[in-house]
Amino acid sequence: MAIVFVESYYGTETKEDILASLLEVTRKHGSIGHYRYHVEFPLLDDSDESPLPCREPPDVFEVFNSSFGTSINKLFDALQEFERLSKTHDGDGLVRKKGLSLEICVNNQSFARSRCYHRLFHSRRLFLRDPAALPDLQSVTKLGMGPYRYGGCRNAANENVRPVSLRVPLELMTHLPALRELECRWMWEHMPIAFTLQTLRQLSWPWAGPWRDSRHEFGEAVQQLHDQFPSSFTKARLWFWQPHRFSSDDNQGLQLPDLIRPAEADPFSLGLRTLASHLEELDLRAIVTPDLFRAPIAWPRMKRLRVEFHPWCPDGTWYFVGPRGENPYPEGGYEITPEEHYPPVGYHAEDDAIDEEYEEQEGTEEEEERDTDAFRIEPSQHKIELLLSAFAEALKGMPALEEAELFTYLNWEPSSERQAEYEGIDEEPFNRADPDTNEICAIYRWSVSYIYTPGKDGGLKLSNST
Repeated sequence: MAIVFVESYYGTETKEDILASLLEVTRKHGSIGHYRYHVEFPLLDDSDESPLPCREPPDVFEVFNSSFGTSINKLFDALQEFERLSKTHDGDGLVRKKGLSLEICVNNQSFARSRCYHRLFHSRRLFLRDPAALPDLQSVTKLGMGPYRYGGCRNAANENVRPVSLRVPLELMTHLPALRELECRWMWEHMPIAFTLQTLRQLSWPWAGPWRDSRHEFGEAVQQLHDQFPSSFTKARLWFWQPHRFSSDDNQGLQLPDLIRPAEADPFSLGLRTLASHLEELDLRAIVTPDLFRAPIAWPRMKRLRVEFHPWCPDGTWYFVGPRGENPYPEGGYEITPEEHYPPVGYHAEDDAIDEEYEEQEGTEEEEERDTDAFRIEPSQHKIELLLSAFAEALKGMPALEEAELFTYLNWEPSSERQAEYEGIDEEPFNRADPDTNEICAIYRWSVSYIYTPGKDGGLKLSNST
């Protein structure tokens, strides 16, 4: 009888501890098919008796980065030894014949006590110092990776989460020669939450510089490593950001950064384009440009394609506008500079004042309030046509395609000022109120799809549903 699921936590474990726990399970229950491994970090004490600096210094970050790298090394070393023992095991071996599904969960940063709120939000991404030194694992056929139990009391998904470099899953793939599937249900990207409190905005919003750099790094990593991807790799679920399905946390009237400059094309979208050329199935949720479908497309294996794109484009423009053409900042995003858009390394004069102000606000009703202004529900003709035409043209480069969908979710949850401009219009979405709060709110699923029918020409179908 095969055990489907085994779970292990890394704390003070050695390679031998991990191996012993695996062997103990197989002795009791037989071969395993799914192994979930938790990466944990040293506990921080930020008390009045042992105060930490407001900003995490580089040498302290290196302690946590080293801990992360050590845990991955021990995991791979233990699994390599487990595979060796499996080959000498009587019967069917220690791993199921279909292979091992390996899930790596990166746990939140933990505090014995937390005194400074800046410490709750991290922008430096963990990475592997020497990924080439990892051993190859022959039995792993599926890799999953992502944060574990994200989201704090302020409903900020990034609270206490230590993000991981987008290179890491790709680097691990190159050591999994039998890999068929990659699944990442949240790859640490998040949009700014429209908190009413300016202090919470300053604490929780992503720094534009590291945000851009992580996306460019992903694109570069794909181009560098994709020739080393296993030939068996055919399926991926890559969800870079996490949506709020039942409401909006966005203020779509604010200017956001340009995440592409100084590059001429979006390195992130181009990286995804290259990665997709290996696949039969892709389930993607990402902030992309038409560069994802830049001609000529050669995705000969692609059978099922599902792309959820964000209404916002990484150059700072939007694919959608308001019902009356409202489109603040049509010129796009602001330019990212080293001086303004990277977190301070050491002490910053404003930090103490922000902490003191937020300490007075914490626990109040204001803490949960949002300055939401979601109003972009009509396509921006020029922007959306560029994306749709690129998508339609790309389908010609997928001879095995059975179905494809390009879609996004649009929210009508305007600010009170904007809603006043639509007062008295008795039609959806302007009269669609939440029954609990009586606030105007509607969600639309905007999509274009392609389904191949044998004997008939496939065609694109546009839909817009509430």
